[in-house]
Amino acid sequence: MKKVISIIILLMPVLVSAQDFSAMDPMKMQAMMEKAKQMQVCMQNIDQVKMHEFQQRAKQMSEDVQALCSAGSRTEAMDRAMTFSADIASNTAMQQVKKCGEIMQGVVPDLLGMAEAYQDDGSSQHICD
Repeated sequence: MKKVISIIILLMPVLVSAQDFSAMDPMKMQAMMEKAKQMQVCMQNIDQVKMHEFQQRAKQMSEDVQALCSAGSRTEAMDRAMTFSADIASNTAMQQVKKCGEIMQGVVPDLLGMAEAYQDDGSSQHICD
């Protein structure tokens, strides 16, 4: 979890410069920093054991999918990925991460929305591609 928070903090200058906040009102900048602090506090309240377990499952799932794709088992790989996607949606720790991410909604690019695009059942993109 510290990695996620560290990444967000490290990305803040990049996001600020990318969005050209140089002319931003100091009050708006202060509000943005306050939201970042709120998100950090929110993330600290997530069960670290559950997050670690989930990270391990995600790593294993990725390895399994890559192996299935390499073996030519595209349907099985896609099924495995879709099952894991459902697990993400029902995982309490991931629900909390999403809730924490919503604190920054409208302040930084929609990173969660980009991730959710891959969970779209109607997508024509295959996990092996």
